Amino acid sequence: MISQAGGPIVAVVIPARDVERFVRETIASLCAQTEKRFECIILDDGSSDGTITAAAEAIGGDGRFTLAEGPRRGVSAARNMGADRTTAPNLLFLDADDLLAPDALGRALEALSRAEGSPAVLGRISRIDEAGRALPSNDNTDLMPQRSQLDALLRKNFVVNGGALLLRREAFGKAGPYDDALAFGEDWEFWCRLSALGDFGRVEGGPVLLYRQRAGGANRRAQGHDLWPGRPCLERVAGNPVFRDRYGRRLGRLLRARQIDMFWSGVRNEYVHGNRTNALRLVALGVAAYPDSLLRPTLARRLLASLKA
Repeated sequence: MISQAGGPIVAVVIPARDVERFVRETIASLCAQTEKRFECIILDDGSSDGTITAAAEAIGGDGRFTLAEGPRRGVSAARNMGADRTTAPNLLFLDADDLLAPDALGRALEALSRAEGSPAVLGRISRIDEAGRALPSNDNTDLMPQRSQLDALLRKNFVVNGGALLLRREAFGKAGPYDDALAFGEDWEFWCRLSALGDFGRVEGGPVLLYRQRAGGANRRAQGHDLWPGRPCLERVAGNPVFRDRYGRRLGRLLRARQIDMFWSGVRNEYVHGNRTNALRLVALGVAAYPDSLLRPTLARRLLASLKA
């Protein structure tokens, strides 16, 4: 279902913690949408700065927005609460420091109307730094095949950020909520369950989301100094009976490729954020820990391309 008479057709869920510097701009990008039929809930999840005040000022008297206190159990629990407290038939989970392109919701809804039977549609992402300046960016949708997308997603996270993924609420219900016991990779683990319901549609055109890369971001904290990143989320996927029944012993090979990709993404983040000494150290360690990386020339090409200024 795409439309709903007299009500919002997209629910935007924004978990927020200590994002006073960014949340106004994020809300402004939502207010600037060409598609106005949305509702938005912003859940402050235990901020210690002025996030609540900044969000309230940005919302003003716009009745499409609700500002609430989150569950203080992390981003996944906040996303689940936001989904429960909204009613629109389609969902978008937006991080409180990222920005939507002005036509993002409109293009995504158009793509979803064409993608009958798909649980979600995915658009392109462009990376920006903390000041909003463009960073080198690969086209994530280039890695999304037309068919058998779950195979590709188990190997590599081509979704990258949920702000580029518009999903049907009924699909969210079937896939199950975000796993709030996972501190890292919880979004990828959820997207794998969502992809098991069917292939995603594609949002055509330019980037729908500007994905802000922060030096203190959760992904970088989890990846940047870890030779074995994402073990809990990988183990959760490996133990899922749906995936085990579908792939059998092949699942282990797919998840090995995913672990390699997680590691080299961490190396890339270290380099991009100026920690080049540590990035070079991790390269040496990674070649020893993941010698099978040398058998993946496409990974090396994309990594090198992303490092170019």
